[in-house]
Amino acid sequence: MKLNRAMLTGASAMIKAFMEPDWNELNNEEMIQARVAESSGVGSFNETDFIMFNGIEKVRPFADMLRNADEALEDSIQGEPDFDLELHWKGGLMAQYQLWLGQKLKPSYLMDVTHPHLIYRVSADMTNQLIQVLGVDE
Repeated sequence: MKLNRAMLTGASAMIKAFMEPDWNELNNEEMIQARVAESSGVGSFNETDFIMFNGIEKVRPFADMLRNADEALEDSIQGEPDFDLELHWKGGLMAQYQLWLGQKLKPSYLMDVTHPHLIYRVSADMTNQLIQVLGVDE
């Protein structure tokens, strides 16, 4: 009887995982926090004046941004970054990026602070979402 109950519990968890793929996909990434600050320029990182985003729904745009970013073919980015991003995952993993936020319907660019040679292109659709989340007025 206990074995049957354990099997039903396991089957129920698997069915729930298939029924709610978006939640489980984001939960598996385990991003728990995003800190966003106005950038103080390439090579420096603003770690004090930031807005904090906590919880699955609040960090979803940042997780989507990373998941959908493509390695850019451009050798360099023009101008100074707009934002410094500090992303935190469960287990203490943390990454810092600088974001050159594009205008609506234009791509944005993302640079890994620890690997400045790695530049990523963020789609125009994702740029539109980030503009909304960050409350940037054009």
